[in-house]
Amino acid sequence: MAVDLRSHPLYVPGHALVGGPLLVPGGAELPCHLRLALPVIRGPKKSRCRLLTIATVARAGSRVSRGSQTATPVALVTGAGRGIGRATAEAFAGEGYRVVLAELQPVLGRRAARALTRRGTDALFIETDVADPRSVELMARLVRRRLGRIDCVVNNAGVLDPGPLVRLRVEALERMLAVNLAGPLLVTRSLLPAMLRRHAGAIVNVASLLGKFGAADYVTYCASKFGVVGFTEALADELSGTGIRTWAVCPGQVDTPLAWKTGVSAEERKGLIRPETVAQVIVDLVAGRRKERSGAAIDVTR
Repeated sequence: MAVDLRSHPLYVPGHALVGGPLLVPGGAELPCHLRLALPVIRGPKKSRCRLLTIATVARAGSRVSRGSQTATPVALVTGAGRGIGRATAEAFAGEGYRVVLAELQPVLGRRAARALTRRGTDALFIETDVADPRSVELMARLVRRRLGRIDCVVNNAGVLDPGPLVRLRVEALERMLAVNLAGPLLVTRSLLPAMLRRHAGAIVNVASLLGKFGAADYVTYCASKFGVVGFTEALADELSGTGIRTWAVCPGQVDTPLAWKTGVSAEERKGLIRPETVAQVIVDLVAGRRKERSGAAIDVTR
């Protein structure tokens, strides 16, 4: 006997199954840690958002329980394929959350999701371009329909193209502003209604110390991160009394591919902040172990 994946709880009606119906053996129960490595369920090609991984669909020897699933909190992390994003996804998994990995690069996203499933975490990878409104909206719709709730959003995705402003390509300038600043706005806008309905939630925006002071060769990056800090403060004021909290986390130089683009040496990397350090600050804020007013911009320097 086989199970048609179109009847699976994570299948989105109206989205094509690539190559027709996919059948998996196992009778009435799906196997533990079912993973669809190919783009089995996907939206319009132009949307740049595809559901690529379904993880930990069912526990061995038990049936899927929608009630127990929807009672488990959900954290969504953008740019979750590596660096701060991946460390944050792993930290929320350690807290018992279901984790949505919104990542632009499929190889990185799948790899991170698989690592979580091996630990027994319910992980859902969605290929997402945070600078594309259609991609973000499709991602949000998938989260709402298939996970039933959203408890925490971490706007982490970011890009960096350093150099003097006069030599910066216009395309690079626009991409930094689109990903670093418009991205958090679009993602928050798309997922905030679900939080407002529940009168609860947390939004963490990963900014930078360069969102608090300017530096040569980082003019556009600074502008985008100053914007994230301002966005966080204004959003906190707007959400006052709703039960939803928000913070900006402002790390110094973190040992990530973004920092490597600035030309740090192997020796200098030893003194950089670890991604796990930033992730722990984020999780502690959301869990209430670290007390900071909503809207605060919190430095992470070591």
